[in-house]
Amino acid sequence: MLAWIADNALTIATVAAVLLMLGFALYSVIKDKKNSKGGCTGNCATCGMGCSCCGKKKK
Repeated sequence: MLAWIADNALTIATVAAVLLMLGFALYSVIKDKKNSKGGCTGNCATCGMGCSCCGKKKK
């Protein structure tokens, strides 16, 4: 088992680094969502979701 880990150490480190970056990105998205950052700008004219994101109705 130890020989297998030693043979694949670079691959294991690469996968761990990618998973760590993915985890940080996901954490950032969730944190921003909870703090209401990003998302709706309040400008319904440019909203691709038809302002369904903020509850405003288009005129």
